[in-house]
Amino acid sequence: MSHATAAARPPCGPTACVFPGQGSQFPGMGRELNGFGPSARTLVTRAERITGLPVADLMTTADAGTLADPEIAQVLVFVWSAAALQRLREQGLRPAAVAGHSLGEYTALFACGSLDLDTALSLVSCRGRAMRTAARQTPGTMAAIVGLPPDTVRALCEDACDDAGVVVVANLNSPRQTVVSGTVAAVRRVIDAARTAGALRARQLPVGGAYHSPLMAGAPVGLAMHLRDVRLTPPGIPLVSSATGRLVTDIEEYRDELLRQMLAPVRWQETVRTLLALGVRTFVEAGPGRVLSGLGREMARDARHLTVQDALRAGPRPLSHPAGAAAHAAPEHSTAQAGEHL
Repeated sequence: MSHATAAARPPCGPTACVFPGQGSQFPGMGRELNGFGPSARTLVTRAERITGLPVADLMTTADAGTLADPEIAQVLVFVWSAAALQRLREQGLRPAAVAGHSLGEYTALFACGSLDLDTALSLVSCRGRAMRTAARQTPGTMAAIVGLPPDTVRALCEDACDDAGVVVVANLNSPRQTVVSGTVAAVRRVIDAARTAGALRARQLPVGGAYHSPLMAGAPVGLAMHLRDVRLTPPGIPLVSSATGRLVTDIEEYRDELLRQMLAPVRWQETVRTLLALGVRTFVEAGPGRVLSGLGREMARDARHLTVQDALRAGPRPLSHPAGAAAHAAPEHSTAQAGEHL
């Protein structure tokens, strides 16, 4: 299918912005950020002032090892995503709903007006530090399992646990992709068992800790004191929590979810289902990479899934969708593809 044919299709239904989490960072990610214009540079300056990190330099020069640090990774992904959101807004995009994958929930909170930018930056930095401390206190790892049903992966985790180690389901990303998290030995047992069970792919991820598992028990303590004094405004547009997979209806109850999500699994499959139930038919991944676009295409083939680069090329008109308009699949030329996500 040609690009011209795809562009000539009728518009989809309402648009949601979805925001990726840790795992989307990559060396040299600042090169794309620079294309977002002056507002992105202003945001980077503010982020450096709030977090104390050399964000501009890290965006350009940090290697994969440096980017594995939770605070650095989370601040950079948030800044990149927030800059992408600002650029999309400048082009006229007004999303009908938002959601974020784990860390991405903080970008979603900023996007829907529940958090101001400075507060969001401060919370993201604090969250990253708390997770780094917990990971050092109780080391662990994660693995992505592709091609087995989530219930099968959950059973493999239960079988792999023993007195010396634990492993749990950390991310329910799609019907065919599940991420597990726990002690190194237990995670490796799940990898071996998954391969024996016929998984298409089972591999350990290059991460700095066992995120979304009981090994992160100390992390919420580090964030709670900072979070309790933060003002959360009710969202101005629908916000779907990836910790529950449901629409956020009580912003104060959601404050507690932001702490629980550090230990609980990410329910991205349920999150996408809820967005579809709200009428969303176009998903714009406003963040680095294309992982969520790939997962979304797997779960909602009748919707359109765009990276931020796709959306900026399309312009505001193709993203201004009247409710109830016909939906269609993503253009075949799109570069979105599936991948592991934390």
